[in-house]
Amino acid sequence: MNREDTPVISSDVAEQAMHWHLELQETDVSEATLSAWMRWRQAHPAHEHAWQRAQVFARRMHDIRSPDQRPLAHATLRPSLSRRSAIKQLSVLLAAGAGAWLTKDTAFVQDWSADYHSRIGEQRRLTLADKTRVQLNTDSAINVVFDREIRRIKLLRGEMLVTRDNLAEGRLLSVDTAEGRLESTQAKFSVRQRAGFTQVSVFQGALVITPALQPHQPIALKAGEYVSFSPREVLTRQATALTAPAWSQGMLVAQGQRLGDFLEDLSRYRRGHLACDPALADLRVSGTFPLDNTENIIFAVADTLQLDVQQFTRYWVTLKPRTA
Repeated sequence: MNREDTPVISSDVAEQAMHWHLELQETDVSEATLSAWMRWRQAHPAHEHAWQRAQVFARRMHDIRSPDQRPLAHATLRPSLSRRSAIKQLSVLLAAGAGAWLTKDTAFVQDWSADYHSRIGEQRRLTLADKTRVQLNTDSAINVVFDREIRRIKLLRGEMLVTRDNLAEGRLLSVDTAEGRLESTQAKFSVRQRAGFTQVSVFQGALVITPALQPHQPIALKAGEYVSFSPREVLTRQATALTAPAWSQGMLVAQGQRLGDFLEDLSRYRRGHLACDPALADLRVSGTFPLDNTENIIFAVADTLQLDVQQFTRYWVTLKPRTA
């Protein structure tokens, strides 16, 4: 079969294949899980093709010989690797086809070369050499570069809360994202890297944003402002609360949020797949939920909305209409 005849693996099927690959590495795989895995493989030829490619992918990762990539392979294949991060990133590489996973510039390689990172569900606190305080939200990674003139943080993925007050040295701090740069001397702000845009909220002080493709058009922000921006422009600019984000206190807050969006947010804090029946996506969720136990959140929301929680495996959870 030549390259043009090779079946294309969709992102959904690739993600399912990597889910099963990691699920079967558990030491206590049940007969029910093995049966479900076989049913999935037999359900469609695309599933079996994705599974076979996932196995080839795993063997090739084991065969890596480059010293700087061997730790990446070992980390990738560890059963303890955070499920959501591994499934999402490996499925992209699997769907892309042979050779794509070797590209050194992929986000996957960048993540494992990060100076600091947080696990799924973890909020990690750091104090940098100049007394800048950084709190990483779940599944986040940064690189830190210090030189004589500037302090620089590169947000590789995820979200962070940065505090620069009178304890920090007065030099300019730069924060780089995929879409541009933020600069400040004293401020408290959060930055989240999204797919194709960056979100910034300022809680104290002020900062300047420069989109990557508009280097001569900086945008000044002050406390109480929220902005999302692309490499070319500001997408959204509005007022925001002066209080630090709820996640920095270990909480998840919803105020009339769509169930589909709420579950997408919650899925950042747990391993595996979490979703709802499409017919339920527009139901509304309100409440303040401690993030230390996402299972409790799922069942609390399901009970409030009178829904059933279906657990295909421990890492694959779907909310469904409640049956009589």
